[in-house]
Amino acid sequence: MERYDSRLGLKYHKPICPYICSTMNDFQEERDFLANHVFPQLNELCNSRGTYFKAVDLRWSAVKSMKPFPDNLFRQYSCLHSQHLKLCLDYVNNCFPFFICLLGQTYGEFLSEYTPFLFSKATDLASLSGEEQNLYVAAKNGYPWVLETPNCSLIEFEIIQAAFRRESQFQYFYFRTGTTLLRSFEEVEEEEEEEEEEEEERLASVPLVDEEEKLKIGKLKAKIISKGLPVRFYKELHELGELVLKDWLVVIEKLYPCCVITENTDYKHSFERLYHDEFIQKCKQVFVISKEANRTFDVLEKFALKDVELDPNSSALTSSLDSVLRINSFPTYKSILLLTGERGCGKSTLIANWVNSFRSKYPNILMIPYFVGSTSESSDIMSVIHYFITELQHKNHGAHLEMDFLSEDLNVLVFSLLVEVFIASISLKPCILVLDGIEELIGLYGISGQKVKDFSWLPNSLPPHCKFILSTVSSSLSFKSLCTRSDVRTIDLSSMGDEDTKLSIFKQHLSMPNQDFFWQDNQIWRKKPNLSPLKLTILARELSECRIYRNEFQCIREYLEVASIQELWELILKRWIEDYSWTSNEKKTNSSTVATEGLHGWLSDALCLLCVAHCGLAEDELLHLLELLGYRHHYRVTTVHWAAFRNATKYWIQEKPNGLLYFQHQSLRHAVEHQLLGVITPVRESNPYTFLNPTNQKKKYFHQILMRFFQRQTGFWRVYQELPWHLKMSSCWSGLCSFLTSPSITDFISKIKSPSLWTRLHFIHYWNILSEAGYDASAAYMLSVEKIKADECHKMKRRCTLSVLECRLLQINDTDKCRLILFIGSFLKHMGKTNEAEELFLSAEDMLMQSPSTRGMLLQAQNAVGELYLEIGMIQKGFKYFQKAWSNLLFYSLCDLKASQFLMKQKGWLLETLISQK
Repeated sequence: MERYDSRLGLKYHKPICPYICSTMNDFQEERDFLANHVFPQLNELCNSRGTYFKAVDLRWSAVKSMKPFPDNLFRQYSCLHSQHLKLCLDYVNNCFPFFICLLGQTYGEFLSEYTPFLFSKATDLASLSGEEQNLYVAAKNGYPWVLETPNCSLIEFEIIQAAFRRESQFQYFYFRTGTTLLRSFEEVEEEEEEEEEEEEERLASVPLVDEEEKLKIGKLKAKIISKGLPVRFYKELHELGELVLKDWLVVIEKLYPCCVITENTDYKHSFERLYHDEFIQKCKQVFVISKEANRTFDVLEKFALKDVELDPNSSALTSSLDSVLRINSFPTYKSILLLTGERGCGKSTLIANWVNSFRSKYPNILMIPYFVGSTSESSDIMSVIHYFITELQHKNHGAHLEMDFLSEDLNVLVFSLLVEVFIASISLKPCILVLDGIEELIGLYGISGQKVKDFSWLPNSLPPHCKFILSTVSSSLSFKSLCTRSDVRTIDLSSMGDEDTKLSIFKQHLSMPNQDFFWQDNQIWRKKPNLSPLKLTILARELSECRIYRNEFQCIREYLEVASIQELWELILKRWIEDYSWTSNEKKTNSSTVATEGLHGWLSDALCLLCVAHCGLAEDELLHLLELLGYRHHYRVTTVHWAAFRNATKYWIQEKPNGLLYFQHQSLRHAVEHQLLGVITPVRESNPYTFLNPTNQKKKYFHQILMRFFQRQTGFWRVYQELPWHLKMSSCWSGLCSFLTSPSITDFISKIKSPSLWTRLHFIHYWNILSEAGYDASAAYMLSVEKIKADECHKMKRRCTLSVLECRLLQINDTDKCRLILFIGSFLKHMGKTNEAEELFLSAEDMLMQSPSTRGMLLQAQNAVGELYLEIGMIQKGFKYFQKAWSNLLFYSLCDLKASQFLMKQKGWLLETLISQK
């Protein structure tokens, strides 16, 4: 599944993730058919609308097929089995309003009418039957209504939760027809009365449960029809496929109507805007309003609107703010407000909600927020600055023209020039820039991590009408450096809030009955007065889930004993691994050198893989990776096992709009890096040579696993995001060189329209790394050009599905060859290889001169030659080629010029160049 498709609108579209409901054993063929033939078509359409389609199919039959269980899996299976109903209802809620139900002639397991229901008197779960255990766990964890109808099967409970307790227009029911005709609910009741006299005779020849099951499935279908829910009937697989495809195409069209899309366009910047907007919305959902927050909002608003000097001796200021904020004021005009506090005090949530509030209150004021922790790839300083520049230019001038991958604005890849453009952009109009989490910023290309964090790159003074609001932890290098500036005002969030605020935060995240009970236990809470918002959130989320596996009171006491957030995460990671994870025999044998003592297993491996990944991983990618690591057969991690863990950790491990998972809070990422990976330097700040350090062997191991995995993948964007990064971090220089010079990779990159800075930045960065390792870009690309010219890139391996690296240019023509040669020449020119670039440009020109239909590309080639000669001081030669290009341009009509951005751009550039040379 290609999640990061190259076609995306600017608006965030919620993914369409319908829950698949059916009885466990008799719809396996239908589920497989839909998953393999129908859902991929729906996902492809969703990709073109800026979202994705992912059916949630909890295949419990896969768990049962693992029997007999190895000893180390028995406890996990027992706990999983007892929360079967609760887990399914949770996912019905998570997928709402989308729901797909397949019904046939079976009803599923249920408590028969004559079975005494006495679990309320049981002393432990082990004394109850499987169905009773599920009812008990579901009733105690948010679904008490299941006890009102305890004789329902799992499928009916799911239908009740999705369609009878809530309303949605995106639910479809597909009935597999047989010899039995469907009847209305009233008809069923009438026939039941008529059949009462014959009941004893019928029960004598048919088992009671079988007959009762037939009655129940009939009643259930009648209820669905009587309620007016959309029902479809099918007999064969292809008929079902056509019905599902038709219905859900309508859903997609209704939610996300067709829009104009552009192939091969890099919408990375649009994605990033979506990440920040989504981050704000998620913070809004859990924000707790308090007096302290409102006062902080007031300070931020006053600073943003105008530079008002706050007198620290003012009685009004002291009475309202002194208990919460410490405001350090400097004389007169300030451009930077620095919000500080300890990690976990709620800075990011507060700022996100203030941004949302300020935008609603002042919609005409230009505000651009950036949350460094919102994605795994958002921490590079050049990407941050370029994001601000692009947003400012868009607000001030509208959409910008498309550009080639290697265009004349490559000077933005020089950090000092990028900063100059940034300063010029904020000087145009009043603006408010918000940058949250600056301690997480890193340098990637042309700037060190220390320079990034000490903000020495930022000019001593900013334009008066630009306000810069930053946040960081008070122990960071950024805080210490910025405090030395005279244009900085600091606010220290020193208070954790009163008891009512803490209770509100705790209850906001505690999704279980009797919420006040835990807080009212004074002996537990009153001894811990310094509970930060983050710690309260962690505790509440854990209490909602750990009670299924162990005694929640014992857990809370153990968690409250630790002093720091990192220590708390270490305990929780240990709990997760013990309750959800296991280690396969193969993994024990092969990974003894890289396993952390006591904290190993599939869950530990999954978290490490997610931490090491460059841009995050999708759920199906992680499950395939775990199979590569040896979790197969009886040790396989099924979708149900993964669903149980994800359901318990959905607040901390979340999905980005493109479907990739990421750590919601940096403190969890840091805990995984330290506790599970065993590294000191954060993964994103480490360099490829750190693998020589014995402490980094485990990290290198996971880089290599991901490298091998993405070498076999078929989606270009995912491969481009991940594979070169892991080749670099594994010090696999030959593989990185082969990837960058691969004709298929060169072909795709050369077609990209409006490439993002991130895409170009990493391409240049990887070649700089290779140059440091002794690799010659010109030699590698000249060899690639020879293969292109000789048509050697046409060969194809004997496989139905080819990975990105195995794909060959099967229908390449002379125009395609020239496009590739021009791209390679442009890149070599940027790298300073002018002789090789000249050779390639002239070669492309010769090939294009032989074909009149390629005048547009000939114009590009002649223009490239002219630019090259101009740069190396050969003015006359350059002028000659510009004249040739101008002559070719005159062949186009005025309508052609107006219809082509490229031609208009070339015309303007040529005119400017020719005039300047005269």
